Amino acid sequence: MIIRTVTEKKSYVEAEVVRLAEASPLRTRPRCPVFGSCGGCAYQHVTYDQQLQIKADQVTDLLRRIGGFSSLDIRPTLPSPEQWDYRNRISVHVSEGKVGFHHRKSRRLVPVSHCPIANASVNEQLAALAQRPPSGKNRFTLRSRTDRLGFSQVNDGAAKILLDVVAGMFGGSEDHLIDAYCGGGFFAKHLRGKFAKVTGIEWSEPAISAARRDALESESYVQGAVEYHLASLLNQTPSERTALLVDPPSEGLPPDVLAAILANPPAAFVYVSCDPATLARDLKKLASVYQIDHVQPVDMFPQTAEIEVASSCRLRV
Repeated sequence: MIIRTVTEKKSYVEAEVVRLAEASPLRTRPRCPVFGSCGGCAYQHVTYDQQLQIKADQVTDLLRRIGGFSSLDIRPTLPSPEQWDYRNRISVHVSEGKVGFHHRKSRRLVPVSHCPIANASVNEQLAALAQRPPSGKNRFTLRSRTDRLGFSQVNDGAAKILLDVVAGMFGGSEDHLIDAYCGGGFFAKHLRGKFAKVTGIEWSEPAISAARRDALESESYVQGAVEYHLASLLNQTPSERTALLVDPPSEGLPPDVLAAILANPPAAFVYVSCDPATLARDLKKLASVYQIDHVQPVDMFPQTAEIEVASSCRLRV
């Protein structure tokens, strides 16, 4: 491979491929005609087994470099049931009569009328929008279902795997689950049979309304910021009877949330993250009170560089 240096910094160098002298056996033909220009996918040119290995290696590296963890039990990445046609929603941009995604290196629009990682329903909407794009500049979210309120996973098959992974991480004597960043109850609804009481926290009023719609007597949902409500909830239940689940945005846990957990650490703690870098940062701060049992990457986003990770933690004794 012949490469050309693009940017040279003190700690890293960026380069681009000029010519491929000999293809690796791990290389495969990208399915999308705009792969390499579109900023969405990063690994369409890599075999799927190698994608899974790359993601496990990235999690290991980030937990080591940022978190300072050198000997964690990091499991192999669990594959998605579907590697293509899996996304139940995408966000596209409209500009100057074109519909598409931003270029991987700029805000320039790459026109797209079909996305190979989106499912058939989403692609039908994308094709219709591309055929008759509205005027002006805008951003549209195309989704295969409109009955979901609050955050939901984009890959239904991998989401089921993640639910089972998280459920398996709770198995102790705790009887109260606090589900922070609960959305419409994605995890809480699946886990409510394992606990005598479930309390969810979510800032979005529509999401809370959706979670309350089919709630059992043992479920309650609190609307508001996690950093405002979590401390009082952790104060109300003995730590040995409490389990905590957090699934924050990519920014990770705010300082007030970390402080609340450290002040009254629940016995069981599961951290679900879509950004292993902020996960590593937060786990480093929580390591004074928690021992990490294991870390499980799940491939929620095949063909892309995005990684979903669940980590199981127990109070140090």
